[in-house]
Amino acid sequence: MGKAYNLAKWLIVVAAYVYLVYKLLTFSQYPDLVEQCRNVTLSRLCWLVGIVALLPINWLLEAVKWQRLTANVQSLSLFTSIKAVLAGISTGFFTPNRVGELVGRVMFLNEDNRKSGVTLSLVNSLTQNLIMALCGLPACLLFFTQTVGTVEANITHYLFYIVGFLILFGLFYFALPLLSRRFKSNRFAHIILPFTDCLTGYSFRQLAAIMLISLVRYLVFCVQFFFMLRFFGVHLAPWQALIAIPTTYLFVTFTPSFAFSEAAVRSSYAVLVIGAFSGQVVSIALAGLCIWLINFVIPMLVGSVVMVRKK
Repeated sequence: MGKAYNLAKWLIVVAAYVYLVYKLLTFSQYPDLVEQCRNVTLSRLCWLVGIVALLPINWLLEAVKWQRLTANVQSLSLFTSIKAVLAGISTGFFTPNRVGELVGRVMFLNEDNRKSGVTLSLVNSLTQNLIMALCGLPACLLFFTQTVGTVEANITHYLFYIVGFLILFGLFYFALPLLSRRFKSNRFAHIILPFTDCLTGYSFRQLAAIMLISLVRYLVFCVQFFFMLRFFGVHLAPWQALIAIPTTYLFVTFTPSFAFSEAAVRSSYAVLVIGAFSGQVVSIALAGLCIWLINFVIPMLVGSVVMVRKK
């Protein structure tokens, strides 16, 4: 078992590095990136400093959220929670929409708590996606009204359907403790309870606090994206940024993709959405790429080291 675990661990790390090297070698916009860097002024460099300064805050918030989520199952130190989050970034590299993050996270739980960890990891993703949608949908509607002039009837209906689903998912989230208790009387309880019993002890206040952390983290990486646009000389009015950035993140979040291909997806949506307010297409694409490199690739590299050192 130990040998298989070590082999799987090294395969994940090696595959992540190989694909990252491949992406860097096949990147076609190096001349544009070099040209942009040559023209960087001190004032623009301050925006980059701001992005880097917010990076540890971004992932510290995620670690605090994971620590709170697992508190009813197993007490984790903040340092252990940080390591679990970083390891999860590495294991999520080759899975659709990063669902494989749960593998890295549950590695830092005791063996008898890992089934609960799978459920808590899914709940963690649910909270962040709900925030993405709740903030992104109004921005998306405003984006269409500002760029198209009127919103087509089918788009309006589509948005209403999504809002309805969001309300249902929000109710589902806060009803998780009640649903978990109901499962105890189910005839399949012996199969379900190892995964769901961890949700029983959460109060409304605890669930609301976890959702609030997700909101603060969302605001942090929206600010980072705005700073990156300014670093590359893309100027948006505040109202344009409030519309374009949440809309971009909404599209990226709900487009099925792998973490290693997210840079291309993010850049494409950034050009599509932010390009409606600015003609600086190359700068927008580079901003989408670089925010991915800073917010995902750097933590992934650190997380791979954490994984290798994990016994």
